[in-house]
Amino acid sequence: MKFIAVLFLTLNLADAFALEAVVTVLETPMLKFRSYESQVVQYLRKGDVIKIHPSIGNDPEMNKYAPSPEKLAKVREALKASPEYTEDKLFRGEEENTFFAEDEFIPVVDRLGNRAFIISKHVYIYYNDARELDQSIAATDPTDYRLEEPLPRNYPLKSLTGIRGQFLFGITQPNYQSYNYRQGFRTKGYSSPLDVSYTLMKQAPGAYQEKLYIGGTAVFRQYQNSYTFVGGRLSEELGFRLGVGPTISYDAFKAPRDRLNLSGTIVVNVFDRIYIQQKLNSRRENREYAGYSISPRISLQYHRKQIYDSLDFVVGTFFEFTPPTTYRAQGKGLDRDWWQQIGNDRFSTNTAFSLGGYLGVQSAY
Repeated sequence: MKFIAVLFLTLNLADAFALEAVVTVLETPMLKFRSYESQVVQYLRKGDVIKIHPSIGNDPEMNKYAPSPEKLAKVREALKASPEYTEDKLFRGEEENTFFAEDEFIPVVDRLGNRAFIISKHVYIYYNDARELDQSIAATDPTDYRLEEPLPRNYPLKSLTGIRGQFLFGITQPNYQSYNYRQGFRTKGYSSPLDVSYTLMKQAPGAYQEKLYIGGTAVFRQYQNSYTFVGGRLSEELGFRLGVGPTISYDAFKAPRDRLNLSGTIVVNVFDRIYIQQKLNSRRENREYAGYSISPRISLQYHRKQIYDSLDFVVGTFFEFTPPTTYRAQGKGLDRDWWQQIGNDRFSTNTAFSLGGYLGVQSAY
């Protein structure tokens, strides 16, 4: 009975004085030697509690009670003279059996009972005193190989990100400006111009919370107006305009499935043509007029995200103005009564304001 009691007390004292540490990284190895290139004998996971070498728990405050250097040297000389010195490692000095928490590797015991080593910065030591306050755990786990979810689209293949492509179809207010005819109109007919645009943008660099995009826009517009004069003469004007320019876009409101977007574009109309055909009975004359213009526009859009896969629905409105533009004839006319000049003819338009609406789709990556 006394033997059992002594054994129980001994086991509890061993637990009381054991030094423990907890693994603070996702995964860390137990190494056979103190080297990163050493053989791995066991792996530990985050949260595993292990027993480490008790010398790491030595309190530096106790050094003030140590013998003087002279007396300590005499003790070591006496130990070296003893026969046990060469037989037992405990007599070979403190360096053989003393370790510190600041060491790169600290000793532990693996599952087979052999000494192994663990990387000191991968564990948190339970001192059970104020020294625990001096320890810190790295904010970034160097061993965490797991990818953040959701995984990128088309993973593991590399794909473009931060890209938006829009295709929009819309109509605008009629173009009420026309060629400066010699005669007044009897009737007028206007059609709403058709406006087709394509925009490609990339997320702007900087901390804009993925709201600011910059890119470019290409716009094509077509319209047709008709006029009749006294005597039955008919004139038809067919206009084509193709422009490109820079675009800046900002998501003023951003929700998981909804966006409210503001954008601005300066469209440079590199191709701006008006084709005029006049006819009376069997007489016909066609002339082409060319010009160059700039049409800044401001747009307001609503995006409904992911109506199908990465495709968004877009509906919006825009306001555009075009400064005065001069159109010059590319050929000669025949009838002096139908044209201002049958040679180098030209005419100018006033500043034009236009309000339009459109809908389309957007692909966002």
